Amino acid sequence: MTNTKDNTWLIVRKAYLKLLPVQILGIVVAAINGFIDSLITSRFLGTDALAAIGFFGPVATIIGITWVLTTGIQILCSQAIGSGDKDKVISLYSTGFFVLSVFSIFVTVICLVFHNNLAFLLGGRGDVADMLSRYIMGYAPGITGQVLSGVLMVFLPFNNDTRRSYIGIGTLIVSNLLMDLLNVLVLQWGCFGMGLATTVSYLLSSAVMLTGFIGTNKTIHLSFSDLSYAFIPHAAYLGLPNLMFALGCTAKGYIINIALMKNVGDAAVAVMNIQNNIIAILGAVPMGCAGALLTLASLYYGDEDRRSLVIVTKLAGRIGLILSATISVLLMLGASVIPSLFFSHGDEAWGIAQRMLILFPNWLVLNLLFNIIMKIYQCQEKMLLVNALTFAENVVIAIIAATLTVYIGADGVWISFSLCETLFLIVVMISVFMNSHKVTFSLEDWMKLSDDFGAGENDYMEFSLRSMDEVINISEQVVEFCKAKGLDKKRSMMAGLAIEEMAGNVVEHGFNDSKKHSIDVRIVTEDNLTIRVRDDCREFDPQKYLEQFSQEDPTKNIGLKIITSMAKEVSYQNNAGINTLLIKA
Repeated sequence: MTNTKDNTWLIVRKAYLKLLPVQILGIVVAAINGFIDSLITSRFLGTDALAAIGFFGPVATIIGITWVLTTGIQILCSQAIGSGDKDKVISLYSTGFFVLSVFSIFVTVICLVFHNNLAFLLGGRGDVADMLSRYIMGYAPGITGQVLSGVLMVFLPFNNDTRRSYIGIGTLIVSNLLMDLLNVLVLQWGCFGMGLATTVSYLLSSAVMLTGFIGTNKTIHLSFSDLSYAFIPHAAYLGLPNLMFALGCTAKGYIINIALMKNVGDAAVAVMNIQNNIIAILGAVPMGCAGALLTLASLYYGDEDRRSLVIVTKLAGRIGLILSATISVLLMLGASVIPSLFFSHGDEAWGIAQRMLILFPNWLVLNLLFNIIMKIYQCQEKMLLVNALTFAENVVIAIIAATLTVYIGADGVWISFSLCETLFLIVVMISVFMNSHKVTFSLEDWMKLSDDFGAGENDYMEFSLRSMDEVINISEQVVEFCKAKGLDKKRSMMAGLAIEEMAGNVVEHGFNDSKKHSIDVRIVTEDNLTIRVRDDCREFDPQKYLEQFSQEDPTKNIGLKIITSMAKEVSYQNNAGINTLLIKA
């Protein structure tokens, strides 16, 4: 047998690396689309049109609040998948999809019916108000596509369908660009056309991704026959940090802009806009690393798999630190080049931008560490701490920035980001020391995992397999282990047979390609018998496999039939390319 810890690391790493690019692209795509829209609008339609679209920002923020529910559903679905509750997963997802659809349609109707009033309320006046009203008319029909594209993109990896995520992202960006150009060069529909371009791109993208959830053969699929609304408040509660973050960012932007205008001038405000773009695009790296962690951590938390939970946290930290540190160094090295993309050399703004690129980028590394800690607490539902720190993080940045600009000008803003993250990491450190009653730098202590989380050391058996000989040899040890833990002879023999059949099938059918594969097996005897077989081979659902054969042939696949008939529950999932089979008896 191979080293179980090393094997678990390989399987968890494969799942994490499959999720990570989708998470990062999912965050950065909105920023890219916004950048494209702003660039084309300013070049072809003028400053007033750009200002009109800018006034729509508060409505976009309201639409973005739907991520509160999306994130909460993501956590609950991951936990349900980890515990093997298929029906709950489908009910959670379908209900969330329905609720978000109804909400987005409601917002669409409000925008279409009251587009003129809304334009005035948002601050538009004169020609700008007319442009904003037309933009709302073009934009509103795509709100449903915008809301649903997020929930579709996040959940496609649960169906091991990241390819469709990439196609959906590509469709969104390309169609938006082409429709923008078609509008300004051919149709000349002005701001209405720019809004309509966004509508078309989101509707096309969501339509592409929606096909990944149609059909009962999908791990997660849409089924509106068993909707359950009772979990909605809990999901919103779990996703509340998204709202806290949005509110904090709004307060931060307002306070910092006022401080810069008062103490430095409009050149510093212009540079602040550049920094916001950097955060929106490159900040997707620490946020994406933490987002991929949240998905897998919630799954392992639902499975009460302490080892995998610790491993995926280490993995997110290592990969995130490498990526964030690399980006930080590149930004600092480009401090004398990047400002020239936006300002003329020698302008006041050019010099401020250069200083920003020297002083600000190390925030990416610190923010990565803070986000990882918050996501681990979030999946454990330590919501009071997460909500407080997530909201306070941005507000404290603003307070530090406003104070420092009085004394050191714009440099105070760029320094404030790293100072705040350092301060909050110290706060977390103090809370860890208080929780563990000792000075500790152990990852598990920082994760604040309770001592009773997961099976006790004497109540489980873990091992990794790479060959049929190892499968046969270990099955006998499993039988003896179960007997020693007080399980009856019937369940003990079933456990050994399950390893022989299930792990044996994986070796026989999944190890026959040129890739390196592993099987990670866990036997838990606490309360009841639970057998988990996890591998990184092609999909293999034993129950669906049995359905292919006639029940009239009692000798066909007799081992699988015995196991499924004796077990209380057999659950199979394939998430992010990892097969997980749970057998409970």
